Amino acid sequence: MMLAYTGQALLGIALVMAAFQAFGPARYFSAHRLAYGQAAFVMVAFLLLLYAHVTDQFALLSVVMHSHTAKPLLYKISGVWGNHEGSMLLWVLILSLYGAVIARQVKDLEAPYPLAIPLMGLMNFGFLLFVLMACDPFAIADPIPVQGQDLNPLLQDPSLAIHPPILYMGYAGFAVPFIFSVVVLIHGNMPESWAAFLRPWVLFAWTFLTLGVGLGSYWAYYELGWGGWWLWDPVENAALMPLLTATALVHAVCTLAVTKTLRAWTLFLSILTFALCLLGTFLVRSGLLTSVHNFAVDPERGAFILILSSFLILPTLGLFIWRFAGMRSPITTTPSSRQGLILLMTLILIAGTATVALGTLYPLILEAFGQKITVGAPYFNATFVPMMLPLLVLLGFGLWYGWKDLSPSSSKWLLPIFCLTLLIVLVAYFGFGMRHILGLTAFSGAVWAILGTVGYAIKKKKILSGTIFAHLGIGVAVLGMVGSSLGEKEVIKVVKLGETFEVGPISLSLQKVVSFEGSNYRAQRATLKINPDDATLTPEKRFYWTQKVIHGESAIRSVGFGRLHHIYVTLGEEYEGGQWSLHAYYKPFINLLWIGILLVVFGGVLSTIKRFRSLRKVFPLLMILLQPALSIDAHEQLADPQLEARARILCQKILCPTCQGQTLDESPVEAAAQLRREIRIALSEGQTDEQIMESLVRQFGKQVVIIPRLDLSTYALWFGPWVFFVLMIVAFLYKNRRMTLKKE
Repeated sequence: MMLAYTGQALLGIALVMAAFQAFGPARYFSAHRLAYGQAAFVMVAFLLLLYAHVTDQFALLSVVMHSHTAKPLLYKISGVWGNHEGSMLLWVLILSLYGAVIARQVKDLEAPYPLAIPLMGLMNFGFLLFVLMACDPFAIADPIPVQGQDLNPLLQDPSLAIHPPILYMGYAGFAVPFIFSVVVLIHGNMPESWAAFLRPWVLFAWTFLTLGVGLGSYWAYYELGWGGWWLWDPVENAALMPLLTATALVHAVCTLAVTKTLRAWTLFLSILTFALCLLGTFLVRSGLLTSVHNFAVDPERGAFILILSSFLILPTLGLFIWRFAGMRSPITTTPSSRQGLILLMTLILIAGTATVALGTLYPLILEAFGQKITVGAPYFNATFVPMMLPLLVLLGFGLWYGWKDLSPSSSKWLLPIFCLTLLIVLVAYFGFGMRHILGLTAFSGAVWAILGTVGYAIKKKKILSGTIFAHLGIGVAVLGMVGSSLGEKEVIKVVKLGETFEVGPISLSLQKVVSFEGSNYRAQRATLKINPDDATLTPEKRFYWTQKVIHGESAIRSVGFGRLHHIYVTLGEEYEGGQWSLHAYYKPFINLLWIGILLVVFGGVLSTIKRFRSLRKVFPLLMILLQPALSIDAHEQLADPQLEARARILCQKILCPTCQGQTLDESPVEAAAQLRREIRIALSEGQTDEQIMESLVRQFGKQVVIIPRLDLSTYALWFGPWVFFVLMIVAFLYKNRRMTLKKE
């Protein structure tokens, strides 16, 4: 009890200090010292909550709901932020620490920078009020139980232990450029040093957000067991949207620092990025979205976050509109300059953000009018993916343009780079049979981006450049995406002990299956040998007895040239005669994706260290060691390979009607397994795919189909992104055409 009251008191004191930091008279209160004290009190409160979880203090409701005496220590710690209350306290802690650093940095600077201190206090006041009123992490359990309910097995994973803190470092980090944008808008004038001052903070937050999204992608890859690295899940999209605008902001603020152009655009991107961070926080916690990533659903709390976000964003947007004319900087360059290419790139990223937002929110809009649809991966693959491909072209030659050049420097280098790219693409087309149009286009763009970046680094002798590593990482990651998507092989098979089977070019044999007990689960572990090597795979099937949940743990092994490929296996059901269902994937070049993400993050770290060095603040490089973890059960199959292929395709097009946002092919729940069996029975009886789809739509509604049908209600969904994309490109070209004519 005392621990709970102490934690609440500490947060209450921090709330009062934030109020005085925001509104207190300067002659009586030192705002920057209040910022330090506020961060200290929130830190102590967070450590108290951590202590409560580690020591099983079941007097706290959050400990009861998300901990257990048998849970491993790592997951007792991660359970602190594995729930709504603790995660919001972590958000407030990070925000208050940023506020303390900002207060230290600007307290002796000239106006308008010190205005950031009370504004940061006002923001912290809002979030502390939300924590105390709507999601108290120190709420007392009544009655006090002797045992907790344990943490969701999906969250009992090493990557998820570090993923939220890293992601929140990015989310909350964009509060800093937002606050300094508000400072400029209130002051009415942008100091000459503003962009240089803001640039390291933008890079810092972007680096953490990129790493957080990358960790989330890797977690989905091995945790959910379906072998994919991006589900186009609404919650994944909620993190992708601010990452896209943040990438645009990084380039805009760099341009502003060098050329003093794009002032209003940089301000707008700062506001938009933080607004999307708040939108993601709202969507995840509001209950509006159905997702395997949701862990805290409460409409009332979501409404509070929406009100708080509106209070922060809407007045700022109004102020931006009011100050817009004074903040504009004329475009003084044509598209054939680095500034022009960066502006074009940011416009493409904004168009991509709008596409993701439309695909994520459009089902909610239709549902408000009584209609239901599901927007899945096929929609985004048909709209967002081709829209982003021009960025690869820009990456390949954008660096060759100087800030004042109207043509690329050392253009003689670009011709051999182009010829080498063309040669590699022809080898891929004729030698390796890469015929998929979108995949071949992405492959070509990735090769061009890599060769162009490497050529520029060699020519300019800029090897240890953050920009070089980031651009190179994007090209490498795209190669991993293309290779794993086009070359993937998959096998679902019932195997007896000692039997050998093939998945792609790899031969596997089932050696044994043993049972054992973990700290809070019972498990069965299979051992498979990769022939002719001695390497083994050990997928598991676990029963978490505290929550009575069956879950799996996939086994992943890097194989092949450079260890760039993966063998990925999950363990399914046991059948008579000691046979086991196994689900195996061969995923070529998948490691290029993770290498590419790490290269991008490393580039961000290099750039951040370089920019913060002038401020005498150097941030260490985070080395993240990732290990594979959980998966889902493998499932049944038809004897006829053609019918089985049709069944799999159908199951991948149908959303599970009972689980959280997964297709029938991915879902582990029994209702999904029953529907898979019914689909296979219907196919074996001679029904067509269209008949089965219509039957499912009649039974569950048209939202069960993940590809929205083209009708009057979905015209805006399918054509809206392309109209917006074309309008932005036309506006860009028209503006630059007018500027060119004026010069002539």
